[in-house]
Amino acid sequence: MHEIKSGKWYSDADINEVLRYAGVRSAEGCSETIISDAIRAVEQVGEAALPKVISRECSLDIAGNVCCVDGLAFESQSLAQHLAGCDRALLFAATLGSGVDMLIGRYSAVKMSYAVLLQGAAAALIELYCDSECALLERKYAKEDCCLLPRFSPGYGDFPLTCQNALTEHLGAYKYTGIAVSAGGQMTPMKS
Repeated sequence: MHEIKSGKWYSDADINEVLRYAGVRSAEGCSETIISDAIRAVEQVGEAALPKVISRECSLDIAGNVCCVDGLAFESQSLAQHLAGCDRALLFAATLGSGVDMLIGRYSAVKMSYAVLLQGAAAALIELYCDSECALLERKYAKEDCCLLPRFSPGYGDFPLTCQNALTEHLGAYKYTGIAVSAGGQMTPMKS
């Protein structure tokens, strides 16, 4: 069986996660061709990616279901419960870059089944990248006797996706990472 190239930032990708994101229940029972294609998709996405991240520590005040992050107010019971007891928030945005969008777009026009595997690989790799970057932040904040809670994104619980624009603008995400949010709430690049 073919293995993912070692020594690359994406070499720890979990093929089961890639397949799950692509809509396949499990690698068990998959043909060698599908597994091989999933591995190739990880490698292609990994090579096309230009991962970037930005994070910013912000003040946090919570009153009832309203969370004020550097003065930006977000009403969400889910977010307030998640951040209960915190006095600071860490805003975080990451992307794999537009090269991944272009790669998926090329295959979407000629081989949709492989484009689905590329989408799955990209979803798995943005999570892998975010996990890696958050681990670095956790080590940094541990030195200050602080612990980080798990990521909590717009779209989780009752935290509306419409908050993405204000958060990415506050972070300066476009300037530093190229992440933008359309009027309809779609993030670009897609794997951000």
